[in-house]
Amino acid sequence: MRCPKIVAIKAHRALTEVREPAPPIQRKVEPATLGKIGEAAVKLGFAGIPLTTGIQQIARIVPDVNLNEHLLQIAQESLRGAEQIRHRLAEEYGEITIIGKGQGRHPDLAAAVMPDFIAFAEGTKQPIIVEVKGTAKPTPADDFQAKYYNGVAEQFGVYLLERRLEREAVAVSPELVRGAAETVLVYPRRAEYKVVREAFAPDRDVVRELWRAKELGFKGQMPEADCPSKCPHSRFERNLKSKLVEGNMEPIPPLALTFSDGIVEQGYSLDLEYQVNYARGLLPAGFRYSILLGQSGFQGVESDVWRNWLVEVVGLDSEAAETALNLERLLRFHGSRPSSDELLASLGSEVEAWKAILKQRMRSAAPAVLGRATSIYSLPRRSAAFVKDAVKRWRT
Repeated sequence: MRCPKIVAIKAHRALTEVREPAPPIQRKVEPATLGKIGEAAVKLGFAGIPLTTGIQQIARIVPDVNLNEHLLQIAQESLRGAEQIRHRLAEEYGEITIIGKGQGRHPDLAAAVMPDFIAFAEGTKQPIIVEVKGTAKPTPADDFQAKYYNGVAEQFGVYLLERRLEREAVAVSPELVRGAAETVLVYPRRAEYKVVREAFAPDRDVVRELWRAKELGFKGQMPEADCPSKCPHSRFERNLKSKLVEGNMEPIPPLALTFSDGIVEQGYSLDLEYQVNYARGLLPAGFRYSILLGQSGFQGVESDVWRNWLVEVVGLDSEAAETALNLERLLRFHGSRPSSDELLASLGSEVEAWKAILKQRMRSAAPAVLGRATSIYSLPRRSAAFVKDAVKRWRT
């Protein structure tokens, strides 16, 4: 949105430049550690957990809190801030309950979003996205991220993942929540929050312009643009090993989407892919490994118990439960998924434009693209329609 040339430059660098490992940076606190502390503090603070108990639970999640006075102080500040925010939000919304993690997919962009939490206010059905910021200061990018989350939720919905609370009971079945969402940006260390209700949903022209810029970058070019003299793309351009020339092309659909369409056309079930992976993620590690080892001692009654639980409690199809619990069926199912080489051969002319862009890199990049295709386009239900609708939007 700042400049399409930035997109092209970043795409070019990602494809062509091997980055040297960055020298270690001496920081008091790593951003990832701050993020974990902030998320844990908000989850615990919104649940009304007392400070002492909360600190103990955060220390189990982030053990460094036990060893670092600075981290301990941040954890205490974050818990107190989350508690204050909870009370103020209750005045605005009523009691808010965090019910689980969320994940949204934007099929036209071949992208996913991972907001920290999904919550609901007492007596409402409108989802509230909670995004925790462990940083000390808000940034303009925070607002844009919130608007984008709202747009994805409104257009395509967000899936609730992992165990969650539902009517005061634990639920594990993946569920799509779709509707006009709003995002609460939470800054626990500052004891502040901001509600963002506006939504940014990229329209057809924005989607195509973004992919045009990416694809030009992969080709060693960048879009023509009437940039001001101090355009931010200049800062990114200075670090390039070779200068990109301006060019133009008709945008083509994301390769991950094209691969997903090919997978669906060959009859492979992306619904089953999602459900089997989800089921295996819920099984205890020891039982899961026993299946992979083909240990017969874990079959029979124990398998029947898990099969019934996956179908009746988690809500998965019986075929997914059977596949997750049976090594022979699992291997047969995984073997039925088209390989990247098979997809390249079967798609033929549909990938010719991408071959012209990626050239000799096409074959080596294809397995990673296939992995992205299945991670973005496999859903608990209606994956094929999700793919076909995106393909139709690209073709119109």
